[in-house]
Amino acid sequence: MSVSPYRIPRSSRYAALDATALPALRVETGAVVEFETSDEPYEMLARGILVEEIGLDRFNQVTGPLAVKGARPGDTLRVDILSISIERAWLVFIRSFGPLGRLLPKTVCERLDVHGGRLVVSERLQLPLRPSIGCIGVAPARGASSTFRPVWPWGGNLDLVELHAGSTIWLPVQRPEAFLFLGDVHAAIGAGEPAHVAIEAAARVTVQVAVDHRLRLPGPLVRSDDELLVFGLGPDISSAQQAALENAVALVRRAFELTTREAYAFVCACLSYRFGGPAGPVVVAALPLAPVTQLSGSAIPSWLASS
Repeated sequence: MSVSPYRIPRSSRYAALDATALPALRVETGAVVEFETSDEPYEMLARGILVEEIGLDRFNQVTGPLAVKGARPGDTLRVDILSISIERAWLVFIRSFGPLGRLLPKTVCERLDVHGGRLVVSERLQLPLRPSIGCIGVAPARGASSTFRPVWPWGGNLDLVELHAGSTIWLPVQRPEAFLFLGDVHAAIGAGEPAHVAIEAAARVTVQVAVDHRLRLPGPLVRSDDELLVFGLGPDISSAQQAALENAVALVRRAFELTTREAYAFVCACLSYRFGGPAGPVVVAALPLAPVTQLSGSAIPSWLASS
């Protein structure tokens, strides 16, 4: 893995994807950068400070922005996740928050030990450490986009277990130099963040960024573990599901030069739906790469290839 000469400290943190923020760092395309992410609100909770005193907007802080030279609106920013190193992990229960908010009588936030790649909940319960990025995106064309909800076409609070080391995410650039932010790292998370809280963490995340001037995408795209994750956003689940389906068909037709008939058959046979996190109506269409890469004369397009 490349050693990054660049680092953005966790002191450069924001509660939004902010187009007006001053760049923490400016790099050329292809640069490797380490982001330090914050767990400040969980440290405060552990000290007994109330959620109301901390402020909900501080719970999904992101580090950045990283300005990438040459990125222009209409381009796509490729972000290869090279490594995620967990520094601290927290078991968090916030009373009256999320679908399990009545399970315990009071808010609890306790730091978990990490030993041998496992999170120590108790002597008899140790869970696998599975670091992933919860929130990642580029700045909007103007103003600021919430890191809570909704998910935006340029990223946001995705809460995907698949955003782990070795994965790649592509984000549609909205403003010059893209302005990449990331944070809300999880030491482990269930698919869809069912309790609306994961095992939260402070971390060091190393990524490589590259600008693609030719690729056009309607929203985020992820390659993870030999499958593509295509996003559908909308005002409700039905609309998001329809958008995910249409975006998936359009992607496989373009990327693998399939006919409409072939793309339809592929989606009918291979696509599976997954729900995104609690940040609003998000449906993820998961497409396995194996069936299309085994086509006669077919190959993974260069822009989709692993780094």
